[in-house]
Amino acid sequence: MMIFLWRVPHNNDHYDLSLYPVIVTFTGVLHLQIGCFMVMNYWCYRNKSYLLPLACAFTFSSLFLFMALDIYYTNDAVRTTLYHDIAILYFFRHILLTFLFMAALYLYRKEEIKKQAARRLFCGLLTGCISVFAVAVFCCGNIPLPINNQTSEWVFIWHGALIFLLIVLWTGIVFCLIKQTRLKNQFWFSMSLVALANLVSLVIMLRYARMDSVGWYLARGIECLSAMAVMIALMSDIFRRYKASRQAYELSYENSVRDPMTRLYNRGYFYNGLGSTLKGVDDAHPLSLIFCDIDHFKSVNDTWGHIQGDRVIIKLAGMMLSAVRSTDIVARIGGEEFAVLLPDTDAQTATEIAERMRRQVEGATPDSTGGDFPRAITISLGVFCSTDSSLAVETFADFADRALYRAKNQGRNCVVTFSGVPDEEEVK
Repeated sequence: MMIFLWRVPHNNDHYDLSLYPVIVTFTGVLHLQIGCFMVMNYWCYRNKSYLLPLACAFTFSSLFLFMALDIYYTNDAVRTTLYHDIAILYFFRHILLTFLFMAALYLYRKEEIKKQAARRLFCGLLTGCISVFAVAVFCCGNIPLPINNQTSEWVFIWHGALIFLLIVLWTGIVFCLIKQTRLKNQFWFSMSLVALANLVSLVIMLRYARMDSVGWYLARGIECLSAMAVMIALMSDIFRRYKASRQAYELSYENSVRDPMTRLYNRGYFYNGLGSTLKGVDDAHPLSLIFCDIDHFKSVNDTWGHIQGDRVIIKLAGMMLSAVRSTDIVARIGGEEFAVLLPDTDAQTATEIAERMRRQVEGATPDSTGGDFPRAITISLGVFCSTDSSLAVETFADFADRALYRAKNQGRNCVVTFSGVPDEEEVK
């Protein structure tokens, strides 16, 4: 903006309003969009009552701009009369904006208002805005001209006292916005930018005596830039909330499929994964499953307490994760029971992985685990592999469970791969 002000010629030459419709249309559309965004924002967060006067401010600002655009295209009168009507609408728009910004600051200081009070507030604001707009339209052509017919210069009251009054009001609004909101977010920063832009545009108009001078264009351009800044802030806030909502959803989903203590997948996620993976197995893509159980885990809880038992489970979960690929599924399916789903893994490779896990746990000591293992811990593991996609999920898991049962019967601290031949204990 400073570069723009520096490059603009400081003269009082006459300029026609050929670019005025472009600037007004663009600014009016932006203000209307900003008003709609604020109304939607209020519907989502009813405690933000200060959004109501701000929504009215930008919405009715766009109506004033569109009314001026209509006068520009439909008024066949002389140039000074056209300038007169546009100037009337301009000053009434500023008066309405200052009132609504002050109302927003007042409501920002108040606590949450009740639903009925919010409705009365909205009706009052709407009635006031409509009244001001109606008075502005009536005054067009019915009050003393603010523009001199011969020179196109501003008349004293309009160019002096009224502009000074608006400058004082906008200065107070800028000060209050900074003091009360501390510019703590992009929204209030953009609102302060709008107030400051209105203040600067009025100060610029004092430098130019004519309505058709470059100052008029400069003031409109600054208002347009401030509206663009507000739109950027509002869109940024929307994307920020979308990102936060997305992260909250992902966190909620992760918590729903993860075991809260070990952060491994839980039982439900494991069986869903087993069912979906099992559909794609064939001779070229075998699927293996490992069931694991801590040997004599009850003695750990009875001797050292449940907190120490939790430390053992958490440490074991980390060991199991370090022994598999990132595409494998490691889940806690019971108190001290774990399952490992290995896609594209044959029986021999799955057995080797299970044996590696067993040796790693067997070799861990209280010192090497930082006290997580209070004594030597061992595990029993059962392995099952299949290339049959028609196999039921329950049957697949049952075969791995039978292998684990055999490992328990064979003295624990070992790996057993299910062969399909039942043990004597299973027959009994």
